[in-house]
Amino acid sequence: MPILGTFGSGSAQGFGQRRGGKAPAFVDYLVVAGGGGGGARDNNNGAGGGGGGGMRFSYCCSCVSQVEIESGTEYTILVGGGGAKSPTCNEPSSRGGDSTAFSCTPLAITSTGGGGGSPSSGPTGGSGGGGQTVYSEPGYAGNTPPTVPPQGNPGGQGGPFNSGGRGGGGGGKGGSGGQGTPGAGEANSITGAPVEYARGGQGGSAPGGGIGCGGLGCAEVGFGGGGGRSMGSAANGGSGVVVIRIACAPGDVAVTPGTNTVTPSGSDAIARFTVTGTLTV
Repeated sequence: MPILGTFGSGSAQGFGQRRGGKAPAFVDYLVVAGGGGGGARDNNNGAGGGGGGGMRFSYCCSCVSQVEIESGTEYTILVGGGGAKSPTCNEPSSRGGDSTAFSCTPLAITSTGGGGGSPSSGPTGGSGGGGQTVYSEPGYAGNTPPTVPPQGNPGGQGGPFNSGGRGGGGGGKGGSGGQGTPGAGEANSITGAPVEYARGGQGGSAPGGGIGCGGLGCAEVGFGGGGGRSMGSAANGGSGVVVIRIACAPGDVAVTPGTNTVTPSGSDAIARFTVTGTLTV
């Protein structure tokens, strides 16, 4: 298989002594799933916002310890896409796609896609989708399936029907959704600077429209899509990402395909996956 992206040639002085055979490498990880799509309703109903994608990580002050991997082994990294918004009014939105680091090995770490905003074909997930204003529907469960620490939070309850209420906001990694308001995301500095991931989507208003992806567009990683009163005012969820930080990295860290990247950070290497691919250290 051709190597489409590498971390330079490196040196023992610049990036740590080159490993040989099956000597271990030590890595931190950030695994964010795709956010759920926003729901869409009509007849003055507010739909639910999509839940943020599940978020699991080891890179912080006092969290899960580093993972030990074998050098010279090719590992598969799966990146989940954002869930689709309701295709038409009253039809279900979709849950976001799961992301997995080191897939098909005993080391596999999976974050679950965010639940779609109600109406939804999959409202539970890493963080749950928000409920709609019909019957003031409760929000849906997050951290599903459960992880320790939790990968996300529940969506918010929908407001009262046809009285200015709003659909529930999707849950986020940093908190539960509320009536109309999204659950907060959470920042992580594995790439060298703090970046917010996995926020929920805003709930749709009745009778107005929702705001997609927490009001910040749909490029944000793992954000849930906003719900709305019409298909046009709902939004798709944001795509996931997987970041692997290799400590004292050798010079031959490689990723495929070429849209994924490897960059230096001091003596470490940071492999960032925005699409499914492979990692070799």
